[in-house]
Amino acid sequence: MRTLSALVVSMLTAGCLGPASHVDSSATISVGGVAQRQNAGSDSAANVKLIRHPDALQAVGDLVTILGSAGLACLTGNDDLCHAYAQATTAADGSFSFGAIPGADTQGSVGEALLFSTWLSGPTPGAPATAPAGVDADFYIQTADVTLPTLRLWETAGSEDDSSGAPTFSWPSLESAIGSAADDYRLQITTTQGQTIWSVAVSGASTQASIDPRVTQDFAGSWATWAHRKIAGEATDFDLTWYSPALAYATHAHVPLSRGKDCYLQGPSGPVLESPCPLTDGDLATSLQPLSPPACPSGQMCTPPPENNWVYVDLGAAATVSTLVLYDVAFGSSAFAMVEGSADGGTWAPLAAAISSQPYQVVTLSGTARYVRLRLTDPSAQLPALGNSELAIF
Repeated sequence: MRTLSALVVSMLTAGCLGPASHVDSSATISVGGVAQRQNAGSDSAANVKLIRHPDALQAVGDLVTILGSAGLACLTGNDDLCHAYAQATTAADGSFSFGAIPGADTQGSVGEALLFSTWLSGPTPGAPATAPAGVDADFYIQTADVTLPTLRLWETAGSEDDSSGAPTFSWPSLESAIGSAADDYRLQITTTQGQTIWSVAVSGASTQASIDPRVTQDFAGSWATWAHRKIAGEATDFDLTWYSPALAYATHAHVPLSRGKDCYLQGPSGPVLESPCPLTDGDLATSLQPLSPPACPSGQMCTPPPENNWVYVDLGAAATVSTLVLYDVAFGSSAFAMVEGSADGGTWAPLAAAISSQPYQVVTLSGTARYVRLRLTDPSAQLPALGNSELAIF
């Protein structure tokens, strides 16, 4: 009998394995729909992918990390995350079907329904767009005959205005473009390799967002808008995400005080030097990894000392600090964190009020410090292995 790890048990408890499957493992499943261009014309001879996401047991076994939506992975050519379980080519009227799918293939290791995605990419766009539009639908297969909502492309690009000094992004509403209202939008700025530089959630009533140009530092890449809507189906709901065509995003040449500086992570007996520091190296592909707990003496039980609860950056000299920018930073089991400053690395004082756990955020600071520390308010919480790609101090 297979023994579940504590990680998998926690995922089961949290419902991370998805709902129970309602299909017979011996059934034959069909999945299909219709693809359209923005003008409602048929998108003929287009390739549509069906992506099957692994369950938690498979993910643990294969060391799979979901770093974003299937759509972003497909747009950026990440074949590891945009790997097609099946593919179909649309007919002249835009219709498509993935053919016979074994019911067992829709189920995970403990009988749960696996999450599937369909992905449709638009044709290569003309200038100034740098990447095509796309649309994906996420769903569980809970019936033998699945008809997807129409996959209609959102092909009108937005615009960027930097005249005020703060980049302002605007886009046409999803409803005005394809007749389907969005529940919400997201402004997404990415590198050419597909790493997220900055991400901003926007309500469905708005079609504009502004950012502090410092949050993108000296990175360059592209930006696009994502629109999301949940559509109720007969046996399952469909989460649709539309991706507008991408436009170039030029560097704004802001280099933070923290760039290239060393950082120190809480270790079992004090600060542990991280050099080069993955939080300040200007590389969004690297991330801070927590320290492993020290081993107990042979044959003995022990309580590991606290570690990974805080990390601080050494700016090299005292400086007046005004802003901390966090990139994909996670607080683990702690709901809040403190940002603190120190002149000597021993005595700390708050530089801001407690901040809540949000992966991308700008924190206003007030004070002078050589050392700037991010400390989780729950003393037992630890900075996790996922996320924590970068921070910037201005």
